Amino acid sequence: MPSEPPVLHGRARARLLFVLISGLFLSLITVSIINVALPSIKTALDASPSQMQWALSGYSLAIGVVLVATVIGWWLARDAGKRADKKGWVANTGYLRSLPKYQALVRRTRLVFASAVLCFFLTVVAVAVSAGAPVDRQVKHDKLSTRDIVLCLDASGSMIPYDGKIGEAFRQIVEHFSGERISLQLWDARSVTKFPLTDDYALADDVLKEMSEIMENGFQGKSSSGVYVSNELLEYLEDTFDSQGGSSSLAGDGLASCVLGFDHYDQERSRMILLATDNEVLGDQIYSLRDAIDFAKRQDVVVTALYPSDGSSFLSSEGQELERLVKETGGEFYDASNPASVQGVIAAIEQQQKVDLEGSGEVLETDKPASALAWTVLGMFALFGMIALGRV
Repeated sequence: MPSEPPVLHGRARARLLFVLISGLFLSLITVSIINVALPSIKTALDASPSQMQWALSGYSLAIGVVLVATVIGWWLARDAGKRADKKGWVANTGYLRSLPKYQALVRRTRLVFASAVLCFFLTVVAVAVSAGAPVDRQVKHDKLSTRDIVLCLDASGSMIPYDGKIGEAFRQIVEHFSGERISLQLWDARSVTKFPLTDDYALADDVLKEMSEIMENGFQGKSSSGVYVSNELLEYLEDTFDSQGGSSSLAGDGLASCVLGFDHYDQERSRMILLATDNEVLGDQIYSLRDAIDFAKRQDVVVTALYPSDGSSFLSSEGQELERLVKETGGEFYDASNPASVQGVIAAIEQQQKVDLEGSGEVLETDKPASALAWTVLGMFALFGMIALGRV
């Protein structure tokens, strides 16, 4: 005669109540997760209120279907067990519980159940984090993208011995740029734009490298009447020559053309010219250097000069004039033959960057759901794996 089913008392009732309440809590929190994600879903999909209601209802409906299917499955399994007469009350359960194999099975079952609960909680937390729209925040400094720098190189005969090294100096300076637009202009009697204002630093480096190599390899020596250059260099600089042959190194006109190389004067932008010249003018100019400097000042352009000296401490009258005028714009005067000059130009630019960056940050937010979704998938696979293997 089978014994009556035991009546739950004390701690057993508390355990049962805890299990039921935990299930109810998890059911409610899974429904609440979709509520947290609704604003992000609405923004991402540009959904209407009715569509968002369907999203919420569909999620609740899916949970309901799973619960109903679970109850039906449990009922069918229970009914099948009864029909097969495979279920009934067992006597001497105390002895059964004392068996080592039974105790080992209970411990394993509890461990697997605890693991399943942990996987479930992991999945719920991961879904909640993903619904909370984790983002990667970066600060973008707009001031850098509003800085324009024109590399303004004198390509006259007196400068050709130095232009190759100055071109390499320009390359070193460009390596330290981050967000600025740059341009390169060569001039002698006429000005030629090698590339307009751009933030394509790969293009700028290619052009500067080509120019430096042609200048360096094309210079073949000096004479009392000028310099000897290769045919390749002559072709490269052909558009900067005076077709009449009467003018050269028109520093004022060259600087003025570089000032005209800027655009967007209706916008508040930082503008700088790196002017490399010896200021040895031959011929008549439309703009004197004084006029060009005044023009730059009216356009709020800072002019910094690289002057090729012969290594002596003596500065020619042309060099003295150039130093005095560029400092009126707020720029600096450097000896192009001194390797430390390049570092000085770089330091000046970087210092200006520090000033411009203050208080000008814009926060950019990028969704990063990958890690949370990965944990969600991992938890679901672990849980479903246990169910598939019949462990839970």
